[in-house]
Amino acid sequence: MQVRRKRLKKRIRFSFFLVIALAVVLFIIFSSNKLNKTVTIEAGTKDLKASQFIKNKNTTGTFVTDLSSINMNMPGVYKIEIKIGNKVYSSKLKIEDTIAPKAELVNQEVWTEEKIDAKEFVKNIEDFTEVKASFKEQPDFSKAGEQKVFIILEDTSGNKTELEGLLKVKEDTEPPVIEGAHDQTVFIDDKISYKKDVVVTDNRDEDIKLEVDSSDVNIKKEGSYKVIYKAADSSGNTAEKTVTFKVIVKPKGYVSKEELDILADKVLAGIIKGDMSKIEKAKVIYNWVRGHISYVDHSDKSDWVKAAYQGIKKGSGDCFNYFAAAQELLTRAGIQNQEIIKLGGGHYWSLVNCGNGWYHFDTTPRISGGVFFMLTDAEITEYSRKNGNSHVWDKTKYPATPLN
Repeated sequence: MQVRRKRLKKRIRFSFFLVIALAVVLFIIFSSNKLNKTVTIEAGTKDLKASQFIKNKNTTGTFVTDLSSINMNMPGVYKIEIKIGNKVYSSKLKIEDTIAPKAELVNQEVWTEEKIDAKEFVKNIEDFTEVKASFKEQPDFSKAGEQKVFIILEDTSGNKTELEGLLKVKEDTEPPVIEGAHDQTVFIDDKISYKKDVVVTDNRDEDIKLEVDSSDVNIKKEGSYKVIYKAADSSGNTAEKTVTFKVIVKPKGYVSKEELDILADKVLAGIIKGDMSKIEKAKVIYNWVRGHISYVDHSDKSDWVKAAYQGIKKGSGDCFNYFAAAQELLTRAGIQNQEIIKLGGGHYWSLVNCGNGWYHFDTTPRISGGVFFMLTDAEITEYSRKNGNSHVWDKTKYPATPLN
């Protein structure tokens, strides 16, 4: 009897522990089944919700994991923790990239032997991972003409897109152009800058070496000498231009443009302030020329540079000196201007444009008086009518002034 009781107690105790163990197992199973084991999304997904991880759609939960710490564009597997009620459960987030890249195709043109990368054929690439571009087959950059090219776009997950484009290979047969080289007259023992103002341009190359052969020139002896300019581009096309340098004895009283510019700049430095507008600069130039030069009834009109130098340096001259001096000062001050010659000759003045249209600008004083600064066609014509047709010009050759 006693033995039987002991056996019964053992059975009861075993059953109790069995029930407890089963309950624990059921609890673990029940707990782990709250969430899906793994949730898979496409790279680039922006709106991830906790409900996607919870099996029971009627159950709500919140993320414990800071989603901002996960790069949603980067394929991989990430641990996710979600709180349901008072408990935290774990799952996995799998980010995968299954979508091939997209891009816009850009056809290209190159010169023969000029190579470009495959990436030059595409723009506006769409993909959430890094994309590399490569040629399916290397193009022939040495052959002129058009050829198809196939561009392979591949992202970091191995997704590929193939695009078909067109490559045009151009052959350069156009020689460079030499500009600014022209016949010149220089003086004995002058220092000559053969490349000054000479420019070489090319349809392909930007920086082309200019070669000058001046070995024929004897700067110590009067005569005419040939100077040869040569240039070659990277394709082997060549250009050549031959000009004549005439060496003479410097005439008495000769003035160079450089000398005139230095003199004019000194005058402008004394009358112009940095904050002046163009019309204010034109006004002080007008006043200076008109007040500085004394009128004499003759001048050498064969050289405007010499005439301007005389007007500025010596302060004397006729209307040609007044005009020439004003032209030099206006130009050095950056004010657009042009010469007007009276019909039949006998008088010179200027048109100036300070940014608001062309106006008449005449610094020469007249016995009958008058100020000729920024006058319209109508205003100067009215003065001319009353003063012996002082300002008559071919209006078809010059821009019209504003009406007022």
